[in-house]
Amino acid sequence: MIARLWATAGAVLPVAAAMGQDKGATVQVSAPVIWAFLGYPFEAGSMIAALCACVAVRFYVTQSDRKAHRWSVDIPVSALTLLFTAGMVISQRPEPLWALMMGTGIGALGAGIIKIALTWVQRVSGPLAPPQE
Repeated sequence: MIARLWATAGAVLPVAAAMGQDKGATVQVSAPVIWAFLGYPFEAGSMIAALCACVAVRFYVTQSDRKAHRWSVDIPVSALTLLFTAGMVISQRPEPLWALMMGTGIGALGAGIIKIALTWVQRVSGPLAPPQE
């Protein structure tokens, strides 16, 4: 008797729940979570993906290059790569997959970011830069 009651309730409850739903909406789409930093909006998922990829690559680089590893150099370089990664995600607002690729690439550049930035500043400043010896 009780088993029949539970079986009937198990069959009736989903039907009753379905009758109370809106028939017009079949699929509910969620929007990405948007965070803001200093007034600049960005997708939270992309930022987390990019920063995690950047940290993972920097960790891999420091572990694979044991003989020349120096914390006094690696910590500022890692901080710089994280800042560049965050800046790229904020300015480009990529999808999570492309954010992972950005974080991985920027993390792999490491100290090369300094040379790239120096070249860019010298090119942009042009005639305003002091003469080089």
